[in-house]
Amino acid sequence: MEVKLDKLDYQVLNELLKDGTLSFVEIAKNIGSTPYTVRRRYERMKKDGCIFMSTVSIDLSKLGYEGKILLLVSVQPNSNRLETIEHIKNMRNVMVVTEIMGHYDIMAIALVTDLYSVKSLVTQARKAPHIQRVELACTEDVSFPIGSNFGAVLGQKSLTLANAKE
Repeated sequence: MEVKLDKLDYQVLNELLKDGTLSFVEIAKNIGSTPYTVRRRYERMKKDGCIFMSTVSIDLSKLGYEGKILLLVSVQPNSNRLETIEHIKNMRNVMVVTEIMGHYDIMAIALVTDLYSVKSLVTQARKAPHIQRVELACTEDVSFPIGSNFGAVLGQKSLTLANAKE
């Protein structure tokens, strides 16, 4: 079910996307509203499922990681993908595992510290049940779950949508 948002809702979202730690008072001041109204809008969007959690973005390089790899996995035809997914989910430093459509069946995102950790992840993935092929892509990006500019980009989109509703 689509949630109906108005300009004020989008403005609240924009402020939260820029900095999820802002208080209702700070958001209200930034958008020219009252803290009560901001809180009411926030609670409604949360209840409607538009906002489901607040997260913190982390610079993983500060924790010793040098990048992330994407494990792209093909499984044998007519096999139980859930068994493969469970195996990969339990591998060290795997943050996300999901089924995908296209040339591959499963994608996993894992944190790496060096070349040895990359080789280790690929070796472990190849031991998963029903594996047909494992390929990888590497990135030096150490932001998690998303880069610091994501909020600004999505916030700008929210403002564009808000202005279109006028």
